[in-house]
Amino acid sequence: MKLLKRLFSISLVILSCLSLAGCGAKEVSSAVITRDDERIGGSLSFVYDSHEKAVYIGGEGEFIQYYEKSLERNWEEGNRIGLKITAPKEVTDISKTTLEMNGVTFADLGAKVNGEAQNFFNIYPTITETTREIKFKVSWDEETKAQEYKVIIVEGTKLLNKDGTESVEIKEK
Repeated sequence: MKLLKRLFSISLVILSCLSLAGCGAKEVSSAVITRDDERIGGSLSFVYDSHEKAVYIGGEGEFIQYYEKSLERNWEEGNRIGLKITAPKEVTDISKTTLEMNGVTFADLGAKVNGEAQNFFNIYPTITETTREIKFKVSWDEETKAQEYKVIIVEGTKLLNKDGTESVEIKEK
């Protein structure tokens, strides 16, 4: 009976250690986040704080452009911004990387240039008048701890309508 209690205690200690250590998942540095190469969304102010894992986009009097529906890009119509997410330097293969955003998990994210795999992917979230913050989580591979990021639309940023006229201003809640 004593042996059984001792084994149970040792098992609890081991499980506690594993849960505190993240089950062996290793930490990696933050991704590098920039505007996408096409600058989807228009000419907008952009600041990335890698320590907070936060992107700040827009500002007073700045406009997020409207885009038509695109079957090629699998987009619905609406206002969008484009971000380029480059893997941390410790991650050399993003073929197993997944992105979770708005309750949907995306895989097979890696961009290819001239048939060669790259270490980045692009995202194009839709922005609405109620969008103040977008959160997303990236799992680089099975061995690294998932990282959570957020995109914050700065107060005073405006949306353009389909016809190019000014729509609504995004405000603090």
